[in-house]
Amino acid sequence: MLAEDIRNGSFKTSYLLFGEEAYLRNQYKNRLKNALSDPSDTMNFSRFEGKGILPAEIISLADTLPFFAERRLILIEDSGFFKNKCDELADYLPTMPDTTCLLFVETEVDKRNRLYKAVQKYGRVTEFQVQDERTLMKWILSTLKKENRQITETTLRTFLEHTGTDMENISMELDKLLSYTLGRDVITSE
Repeated sequence: MLAEDIRNGSFKTSYLLFGEEAYLRNQYKNRLKNALSDPSDTMNFSRFEGKGILPAEIISLADTLPFFAERRLILIEDSGFFKNKCDELADYLPTMPDTTCLLFVETEVDKRNRLYKAVQKYGRVTEFQVQDERTLMKWILSTLKKENRQITETTLRTFLEHTGTDMENISMELDKLLSYTLGRDVITSE
């Protein structure tokens, strides 16, 4: 659904990206950010990070019309709003202008939280979980295919045994592997 929003250019007023898989969380955060705002537009993009963010400041900014742009994007990372109480933002979401998008990126959330339920009702909530081995193998194979490379099944399994399931780690190790095996079409453990 999130990929559909990006592909269609049809966006909600709020998004919550969370979960254990940091690589996917960051990939989609960047994809959404680039789809929702021009990377060079500093007037209509604001970023908040960490605990201690004042909800009133976010609401004030969200109520401000975008300057020569379709929308204003406010990125809020690791705020703790979804673990602790943040009733101000939960109450504000239904009345927020269509010209603003709040993008929340959190590691952990409490699904009983009022703000979580408000984003779920008025926006889009996406959880990124650790991927299973089969999904990771497909992802690695598709990455290698883009580079016109192949890998033997034995080598792929050995690679995953050493890298684990963290996609960020796999991505870095895959880059190293591609550099090390430059000039070879098939990657083997020999």
